Amino acid sequence: MTDLRWHVDVSADEALALHAGGYLGAGSIALGRLCGRCGSTAHGAPWLRHLGRLVPVSLSRAGGQLVTVIAERPVGVDIEVVSSVAARWDPSLVLADGELASSPDDQALVWTCKEALLKARGVGLTVPMASVRLAGAEVERIFTPPGLVGALAFA
Repeated sequence: MTDLRWHVDVSADEALALHAGGYLGAGSIALGRLCGRCGSTAHGAPWLRHLGRLVPVSLSRAGGQLVTVIAERPVGVDIEVVSSVAARWDPSLVLADGELASSPDDQALVWTCKEALLKARGVGLTVPMASVRLAGAEVERIFTPPGLVGALAFA
């Protein structure tokens, strides 16, 4: 099972804790961050334990929105503001050979799909997006508020 929720006016940690309590039920919850590159707990991928069991989670923030996801297997979620992606778009940094993204919506969708997939794989943006191919990947677009685009991916 996978559960995705949108949050307003709460921090990322509060959102994950609320989401876990509502979706997984009562019990002890521990959460934090861990950077896979430097080992810091001040930043990096979110983690969550419910009743001592590590639960796959992901989150993303953009345009004043926050989305969290809880799943039974490694998961990644990403949301982006379409105009922000368009303003900094460089196809050489994002597109693999043969991939196309001509409109701002297409560009933002490719970006979010790749970032969600990299999160699901546990590597984040330490791996260049242009080295990632979406063909055959388990990635789906998610519903977002107007002006945003988002994707959910599984490793």
